[in-house]
Amino acid sequence: MKLKSVFLLRVSSNVDKDVEHPQFFDPPYSLKYIEAGLKHYQDIHVYLLDCWIQPLNVSGMLHSVSKFHPDLVVISASSFDIDISDEFAAALKKQTDAPFVVAMGQGHYLNRDTHDGLWETYDAVLLGEPEEEFFTLFDEMRKNGEPNLSWKEYYKKCYTKGRRFLVEDPDSLPFPTYSPEELAKYRSIFPVQLPKRVVWGYLIATRGCPHGCEFCSEVMRISIGKRLRSRSAASIADEMEHLARQGVNICSFQDDSFSANRSLVKSLCEELISRNSKMKWMARVRVDELKYDLLALMGKAGCIMLGIGVESGSLRILKGMNKSRSPENWHQLCRKIFGWTKELRIGTNAYYVIGNPTETKEEVEKTINFALELNADSIQVHFYTPYPGSAAWDKYKDQLADQNPEKMYHYAAPLISFAGVSNEELLKLRSKFYLRYLFRPGFAVKHLMRHASFYMHNLDIFWTLLGIRKVF
Repeated sequence: MKLKSVFLLRVSSNVDKDVEHPQFFDPPYSLKYIEAGLKHYQDIHVYLLDCWIQPLNVSGMLHSVSKFHPDLVVISASSFDIDISDEFAAALKKQTDAPFVVAMGQGHYLNRDTHDGLWETYDAVLLGEPEEEFFTLFDEMRKNGEPNLSWKEYYKKCYTKGRRFLVEDPDSLPFPTYSPEELAKYRSIFPVQLPKRVVWGYLIATRGCPHGCEFCSEVMRISIGKRLRSRSAASIADEMEHLARQGVNICSFQDDSFSANRSLVKSLCEELISRNSKMKWMARVRVDELKYDLLALMGKAGCIMLGIGVESGSLRILKGMNKSRSPENWHQLCRKIFGWTKELRIGTNAYYVIGNPTETKEEVEKTINFALELNADSIQVHFYTPYPGSAAWDKYKDQLADQNPEKMYHYAAPLISFAGVSNEELLKLRSKFYLRYLFRPGFAVKHLMRHASFYMHNLDIFWTLLGIRKVF
């Protein structure tokens, strides 16, 4: 059997669909890069199905695959989708002339830790960043025009030893292309000062994050590892133009910490300015990686929104989560950066985490008060969640032995409280957090006035954000 067709699939459970907190779906980045790379093979037919935006159960996914008759199925799964992935792959393998099945995604760390790997369900599992390694595997499978099974043992050893593959040369990856239907579905919910119908595009400038936040895991990250691997400014600007040709008018950098490589940020801004780029963009950054001059340059180059992880108003909690090497300075840095963004008219979305280990009600109150002081344009309040792959998971997995990790989600009700308050109290505190923040005198009015043109052109986002009332 020659490999002539590849079916790319992101599976989905109902866990993240049942939460009441507003959310959005971003693209399956690894699969989109693989899709783009496979299109360079003249003799390969490729199809991508994303069940995050087109929900299907196992029977539905099997029906979709049967219409395509692929020789290879590539499945991406997170920890709360892994049971669906396993069930689907097992059903595929029972079929006559079953395709090869290659798996990727953070969910397989959970499989490896708790289910002895379920290796027989998959022909290969690529942990970490699979985009480059997939093509090494794919070429091995196609060697001499026929599938060569010698690769199986090698990738089994990599998986059992827990090897994480890395993208070493991000500039070598092809630019993903999106259909109009995909662009319509992958819509952010951040309100930005853009008076038009927004079409979001997503890209990754830098892989890796040098920081060691205890709660951080690859469920919430785009890349892995601490070592930074950055693209060139020219390549990033080229991809932004590539997205613009598809109809995108605002780009979201999905880097785990866009500001980690400050020299790249500076170079990119200068590149965009030199090209007279009209593309608006946003990114996630850290307050300890920014200076006023860099923020001003970012604003000049089109930055209109920054996502910033403030996390907590308690110094003790910050120290416990290993958020910063200098936690004593964290709150002052936050005050400085949020002040500068207001001066430069760059919007902000602040992230906070409650329910941290041993956290008291008084410390959550302290975080609420600090959020009110910073006064970001929007906020997101997460529950502390020790996902597989994080330092927190290694620390607390024995306490989670009686829980189902596939049901853990940082927007959903906690399965177990590590804080000094109960799960029920944490839900009440999150509700209080949002109520006090959103219904301050003048906040809602000022917010609506500032973003009125955006909401008028993007009513669907406005109605999605109004869904926050469900957590009250």
